[in-house]
Amino acid sequence: MESELKLLVCVGKASQVLHSPAISRLLVDPATTDELTSTYFDTPDFQLHKNGASLRVRVVGEKRLQTLKLDGAIAAGFFEREEFEGPVAGNSPDLDSLKELLPQKKNGTRVLQTDGLASQLQPLFVTRVKRSTAVLRLSQDTEVELAVDDGVIEAEAGSTSIHGVEMELKSGAPEQLYELALALLEEVPLRIDYMSKGDRGYELLVQEHRAPVRAEPLELKKRYTVEEAFQYIAKNCLAQVHGNERGVVSGHDPSSVHQMRVGLRRLRSALDMFADVIVAPAEFDRELRWIAGELGGARDWEVLAGATLDQAFDSARDGDDVNATRQAAKERAVQNRKAAAAAVDSVRYTRLVLRLTLWVESMGWRNGQSDAGRAASEKSVSRFANATLSSRHKKLLKRGRGLAKLDDESRHRARIAAKKLRYATEFFTSLFLNRVVKPYIGALSELQDDLGWRNDIVVADGLLRSLAAAKPEAASGAGFARGYFASRAAEDHDSLKALWKKFKRLSPPSLPNQ
Repeated sequence: MESELKLLVCVGKASQVLHSPAISRLLVDPATTDELTSTYFDTPDFQLHKNGASLRVRVVGEKRLQTLKLDGAIAAGFFEREEFEGPVAGNSPDLDSLKELLPQKKNGTRVLQTDGLASQLQPLFVTRVKRSTAVLRLSQDTEVELAVDDGVIEAEAGSTSIHGVEMELKSGAPEQLYELALALLEEVPLRIDYMSKGDRGYELLVQEHRAPVRAEPLELKKRYTVEEAFQYIAKNCLAQVHGNERGVVSGHDPSSVHQMRVGLRRLRSALDMFADVIVAPAEFDRELRWIAGELGGARDWEVLAGATLDQAFDSARDGDDVNATRQAAKERAVQNRKAAAAAVDSVRYTRLVLRLTLWVESMGWRNGQSDAGRAASEKSVSRFANATLSSRHKKLLKRGRGLAKLDDESRHRARIAAKKLRYATEFFTSLFLNRVVKPYIGALSELQDDLGWRNDIVVADGLLRSLAAAKPEAASGAGFARGYFASRAAEDHDSLKALWKKFKRLSPPSLPNQ
């Protein structure tokens, strides 16, 4: 199993990594430098890639190695995947000797058994890298191999440069890689690397992009403590965040921005929900608000430029005023999408992700935790879930009193309460009977969707005002859209009233005898 943390370094900054105090004090021996040439092989229809495998032959001096890597987990630049490597006589893979290295019943093994695979393999792209390697001893039990790469990936379709840092864990706990990276980050500007060299090579060939990632279902156990439940929930939220980072940075699918933003909202809600028991550093809230704001601006303009204006102008004839408003909104959406990509691909975000991931993985909240806090964190999550849902249900009932008649600000506060209640309920769903929790989430979701739609209108009104002020040619179309949505909001009064009445009849799910 290969476990490594991958980071990007700016052009010309590679030498700083090796000479930084954070690294030099840990060196076992001086770094060595090699020229590596790696050729990646696959079939013309990418059978290996489609089965989550990459196959390369690497030349280092007179030595040749073939390596098969299988897809694994990737989070915050930490790659954990199976790797099988052995010597090879020539410049092409030897599948027979490679098969001997693999255990049975692996996806990679099955695809290697494909009839005629060896004859179909062909070189697809080549990486040429100048690699400086050093062994670091972080503690008596922890050893890391550091590799600093400068080079290029070449394919018929084009080329792309490589400037990266890889920290492969040879022994010890993965958390120590994050600690090392954070120490290095104080001296050298680094960013999270979301792709392996193989991924980058295939991207040159097929221009594929990571699909938006939704949250995986949570399966909490009633035997979990509050602390165990929090860590499980936080990891689930982080997985959704990490799964969409690459899509946000590439800028090709606005849905990645939305799903990453949802992941951040869920994480912030979890931190707030457990705050009385699990105390997080204040910087997390500040930095999470920052990155959520960057994504929020991109998402708001994307929605306006797409579905919102499509709905407003559905019955309007295209004309100069309508087209000017559409074009102005699209330009702002592109600008904000680029700003969001730059924020996620920044040193500031890298620092946040590394610190947050380390804190969750190492249970950093235990540092300085009081005896009372430790006792509370060791209690059953079932009782905590009951108390949390009851409290948040009451808060929504209070803030939503007379919901359909509330002004925008008061209704916004009710919407936030509904969102927090829904996230909490979804976090704890697996603890309750489905027949109890499903109707509750259903009614809450319908209510939240309507409140969310109304909030989109309020947000859109503000964006359209700013658009009209900045682009006079868009003022007429913006005014039409604002008037359209004002009338739609007025028409929704009875629907919102009915949804609120339906929800008020329900009680929050609870576990008996808790």
